[in-house]
Amino acid sequence: MKSKILICFCVSIILSFVVANATSSNTLDKNTVILRVAGDNNHPPYEYIDESGVYKGFNVDIMNALSIELGIDIEIVPMEWSNALKALERKEVDLIQGLSKTKDREEKFIFASPTVVNSQAIFVLKETSIITEIGDLSGTRVALQEGDINHEVIGKIQNVIIVPKRNQNQAMDALLNGEVDAFVGNRLTGTYYLQKLRKSHLVKIVGEPMELVEYGPATYLGNEELIIMLNKGLANLKKNGIYDKIYRKWFGEEIFNKKEVIRAYIKEFAIITGIVLLVIILFIVWNKRLKTEVSKRTNELQAANKDLLLHQQKIHSLAYYDSVTSLPNRLFLIEALNKTLNKAIEDNSRFAILYFDLDRFKQINDTLGHDIGDIVLDLVGKRIAQTIRKSDILARIGGDEFIVLMPDINNEKETVVLAERIIEGFSKPFAINTYDLYLTTSIGIAIYPEAGDTSQAIMKSGDIAMYKAKDNGGNGYFIYTKELSEKEMDNLILINQLRQAEQNNELRLFYQPIIEINTGNIVGTEALIRWEKPGEGLISPARFIPLAEETGLIVSIGEWVLRTACKQHIDWINKGYKPITVSVNISARQFQQHNFVETILKIINETKIDPSYLVLEITESTAIMNIEYTLEMLKKLKGLGVQTSIDDFGTGYSSLHKLKEMNVDELKIDKSFIQDLNLDTRNEKIAKTIIILANELKLKVIAEGVETKEQQEFLKENGCINAQGYYYSKPLPADELEKLFA
Repeated sequence: MKSKILICFCVSIILSFVVANATSSNTLDKNTVILRVAGDNNHPPYEYIDESGVYKGFNVDIMNALSIELGIDIEIVPMEWSNALKALERKEVDLIQGLSKTKDREEKFIFASPTVVNSQAIFVLKETSIITEIGDLSGTRVALQEGDINHEVIGKIQNVIIVPKRNQNQAMDALLNGEVDAFVGNRLTGTYYLQKLRKSHLVKIVGEPMELVEYGPATYLGNEELIIMLNKGLANLKKNGIYDKIYRKWFGEEIFNKKEVIRAYIKEFAIITGIVLLVIILFIVWNKRLKTEVSKRTNELQAANKDLLLHQQKIHSLAYYDSVTSLPNRLFLIEALNKTLNKAIEDNSRFAILYFDLDRFKQINDTLGHDIGDIVLDLVGKRIAQTIRKSDILARIGGDEFIVLMPDINNEKETVVLAERIIEGFSKPFAINTYDLYLTTSIGIAIYPEAGDTSQAIMKSGDIAMYKAKDNGGNGYFIYTKELSEKEMDNLILINQLRQAEQNNELRLFYQPIIEINTGNIVGTEALIRWEKPGEGLISPARFIPLAEETGLIVSIGEWVLRTACKQHIDWINKGYKPITVSVNISARQFQQHNFVETILKIINETKIDPSYLVLEITESTAIMNIEYTLEMLKKLKGLGVQTSIDDFGTGYSSLHKLKEMNVDELKIDKSFIQDLNLDTRNEKIAKTIIILANELKLKVIAEGVETKEQQEFLKENGCINAQGYYYSKPLPADELEKLFA
């Protein structure tokens, strides 16, 4: 009788244990609340409609799990992303199941606990070399999803062209088919889609990892009760392991808690050990199986933790180290610089940075290719690392720019000694394959506290000093001073104003007539840019053109000049004036652009100008800078039917042989030879020689800077056909020049 009672007692305990476990996971009443939830219909692996029409993804699984956990009905409505945002703003839905958290959105929505922390990335085609970081997006076409959080960041970049797309997959497609130069979006979504298309080999991610953004459910303002309920449900999902399973299903990662696994089994073991001998025997059998399972799960845990550690190390390396040189990158340096600055403030110490780049490094990339350029950067990093102190930090901050951070210096001399060692290190060639490359460097030295009281100010001071070293001829160093800063600040302000000048319609084109000396007829014009700055009037080109060259703004400004001059030529023809040539100056930086000829052709097609009336002027120094490249470009321009001219002829060192090869249409005698004709017989001889040379080669010759009748008579006597200068007319606006046409 006692044995029967004992058996019944054991069975009742086991059954109660099983029932308790079976019912503990669902303690809420079902279907007490119905939520209408909006989701993106094409944002894999977060949420998307597959080929069979099933709506699935990480967010969908999370919502379904919350429905069960909280005992509520959830109706998920997939739609285009921009419509989902509008639906939440209009309160047509209770919730968006996945939304990135930003400051702007926090003013309109309330966010639940994040389900994922997202990373944004810049995707470009593998062969793209001109985009290596976010700053390089200036002047490029960038695809973004409509309503995406990246709109604010990318929209602030100068001259960027945003190409909106309905979803991130369409944005990636635009990159793959060449519609855009880059796509900025969610790193996981982009890589997931590329893997699905099997096109990962065609695309690469460039630049430093962009801002990490919290991502999860969100509702409209005033709906705090829903957020409280969701946060409770999400906390339970993370606690009971359901969240980890969903995460691993879609993203391939899961974080296990070894202690929780062992604690759960020990708890069950403790309960069963209180049962009678029969249960103990059953437990022993069960325990053997448990040990096997624990061992298996422990091994899985160790493997998962190992993968997680490797993943974290890889992320850290990508975030803080340069992929080309393996040196610390800009982010690493800024953090180190901030720590050094805080320490210097506390103990009243001094430190310095040496900001340097490689002189004329662009020529290596242009002539030998970017692969060789990357090898050079790696070798430079290794060589410089051997010259610095153990306490110093060497970082590559982008392009060919490096910084050495020198903490705890006693005096300025220490920085000079290191700068001279670095320069001396460049005296030996860099051996790469069959090349022995001789390089030089320009170093800017910025010392705290003279160079500024913030990390940003100190780096800016080093940058300014470096460019001053370049102005002094390169292959040297320059120590920052406050006087230098004031001049550079004036230039910086002017540059920023110049960036807005085109958009604010402040740029003007004036035209100086080109005269046929014998008849006095106008046979052409030269387009000359002017900047009409509000409050200051016309700004001299000598003041802003060098800055435009230095910053690269000359490329967009030059294109504006070319397009405007061609339009004006067509306008004069439409008014009934006889067609004459229009000459446009082309800067060295414009001429070196890889798409220069394509830009000329595009403007010709846009404006419908007859290319035979368009004359492109390049200076003699630009022409001989890279003679092989020049010959190739001139040949292509000749194929378009465009005329070409060598400006400022006589100031460079081009040979007669090279001049013949160039096959240009005209030479322009530099005004320096014309203005001093009466004072310097050498100038007379040079001017005569150029005229004879042009006539021998059957080239048109134009004399610039003619200001007196005597100068005109000299040119006429010596066979110069055309001239321009203030003797005939100063540069005039188009409407005033029309009066001279009559």
